[in-house]
Amino acid sequence: MRRLLDRLNHEYWPWWLIYLPVLPLYLWQAVRMRRAAFFTNVCPAIDMGGFFGERKSDIYALLPVDSYPKTVRLIAGTRTDRVIALVRSRGFTFPLIVKPDVGERGEGVRKVHDERRMLDALEGYRTDMLIQELARGDHEFGLMFARDPVTGHTALLSITGKRFLSVTGDGERTVDDLLSTSYRGDRQRARLRAYAAPLLQRVLSDGEHLRVEPIGNHCRGTLFCDASHLRTHALERAVDRLIRSTTGLYYGRLDVRSESEASLCAGRFTVIELNGVSSEPGHIYDPSWSIWSCWAELVRHVRHIGTISERLLAQGVEPDTLHALVRRCEAHFGWRLGAVRRILALFAGTPETRPPREPHLTSRTADEQ
Repeated sequence: MRRLLDRLNHEYWPWWLIYLPVLPLYLWQAVRMRRAAFFTNVCPAIDMGGFFGERKSDIYALLPVDSYPKTVRLIAGTRTDRVIALVRSRGFTFPLIVKPDVGERGEGVRKVHDERRMLDALEGYRTDMLIQELARGDHEFGLMFARDPVTGHTALLSITGKRFLSVTGDGERTVDDLLSTSYRGDRQRARLRAYAAPLLQRVLSDGEHLRVEPIGNHCRGTLFCDASHLRTHALERAVDRLIRSTTGLYYGRLDVRSESEASLCAGRFTVIELNGVSSEPGHIYDPSWSIWSCWAELVRHVRHIGTISERLLAQGVEPDTLHALVRRCEAHFGWRLGAVRRILALFAGTPETRPPREPHLTSRTADEQ
């Protein structure tokens, strides 16, 4: 019965159903501003506002160097000996995080403990990759923020706590068996077998606790919960200082690590990623919430996008065109939307080959810092 209730919980619903209440709000804002892709200007420093397809290395370069772990970008096709030499020369210490420079929802992210596993994680990838030192702290959070383009003040909208996929042993069953006892864990077994089969065959002693998945992503079994009780003036000031130190970031989510909840409350954290306009307030997937609370909170967050876009528009920051957005969908997802592009070009009276808007700001890449 518990597994059935977990499976029916809204945290496992398809994304389009979760975002259904946002559609009328989007249409109203698009009509009011007469720009279908109005949301792409809310973070003008990021390509298409961070809707999708942006480079993580470009985003890191917008942040103070001491706010995120040491990071280097590997160009696709970099030789193995060059990778090892680069990691050694930069003074990286294991464990490290390996992840695609362009990617979403934790896809391709691996924690590696030595050079051999690092090369295994890089094998087969034909895109640029990032190697990053592991941020200090065992606690991970998502901090949604919105910055007023007029006053410059950054508001902390919400805090998501993350509970990593873990099991507790009984001295008899394997990790694989323990995962099968919950719907959350059972969903991850096939994926984990692909690269962590020996781990799944371990038999934990009675009471032994094991974090099975070190990456704090919902798609990888992490439980997201509302952590609004951790809000303090010190944390709000720290977020405000960090975003004020950047240019062209007005809405998004900071994924951070901290030594403890107390450290986070004191405003001490390390940024592991920053996401733009497509950021989700992860706490809406708290399984203790009702779908109505989820929808109300999602709309509360998304309403900031229209306000910020409108104020930046008044300052002359134009969003990308719908035509450019369609072309990005084709390039990123491999969709065939030629007919849609031709219709848009016809109505807009512009050539079909009109290129996407370049990012508002030019920034250094993370590997240049």
